[in-house]
This record gives sequence, structure tokens and C-alpha cells, in this order.
Amino acid sequence: MKTQGVVLSLAVRDAARSLAFYRDVVGIENATLAMGMVCLELPGMTIFLAETEDFTTYSREAKRTPLLPVPATDAFLSCAIATEYEVDEILAAVADSEGKGFTAHRIPHVSGRMQYVGTFADPDGHLWQLVCNLADAEGHMQ
Repeated sequence: MKTQGVVLSLAVRDAARSLAFYRDVVGIENATLAMGMVCLELPGMTIFLAETEDFTTYSREAKRTPLLPVPATDAFLSCAIATEYEVDEILAAVADSEGKGFTAHRIPHVSGRMQYVGTFADPDGHLWQLVCNLADAEGHMQ
């Protein structure tokens, strides 16, 4: 398979609320709203946040019942973030919004280097993991 891009679609209850959250709280400046869907352009991936009714229509085209936003988690999105400060800044903004931020912490990666990881849930419960790969004092990845 030779792809030209990757698109992920998720169900949300209110597209306008999601647009405000991702643009104003998380800081995805290029977030847009068109035809009832939020578009988040990220490096190598586009995420569409479709309101529940539209998401259900798309799911039924594939003869599937949609898994609508619920408290359960079946997946999370993971993004590389440049600095620990930026991870903390995003989590603080989320904590002051309709989302839910969790305390960031350092964990060892299977590669042996350390990572600074923070997780948040958007207003619909979709989980995001923010990962900052840490360097030692000489600038080498730990």
C-alpha cells in the first residue's frame, strides 16, 4: 500500500466546542470547522472530528455500529512534543478547560532513554499522550 496521507476520524458531541478546545486550549492554530467537522492538520496525519450524527452515517456505510464517545478508552493519540515546558503548558491549559489533564511524569522508554509524558482527555473523552524525549546535559538522548 502506498499512502499519500493518513486520516483519522473521531466522533464528538459538539464540533464548535471541539474546535474551540483544540484551537484555543491545546494550541492547534490551524484547526478549522467545515461542513460540521473539525479538521486538525498534524504532521503526517489529518484528524476529522465529526459530530455524532455524521460519524454514525459514515460508520453505517461500512456496516458497522459506531463506538461513540463514552468513558471507556479503545485508543489514544500520541504526539511528540519538543519540550517539557510545552507539555506542562498544554496540560495546564487543559486543566483550566472542559478537558481533563493528568500530571506529567518521567518514564523509561523501551529504547533505554527517558521520556517526559503527559496525558489529557478532550471534552469527549478522547485521550492524547504528549511525549517529550529527554536529552542528557550534553544533548544526547537519554
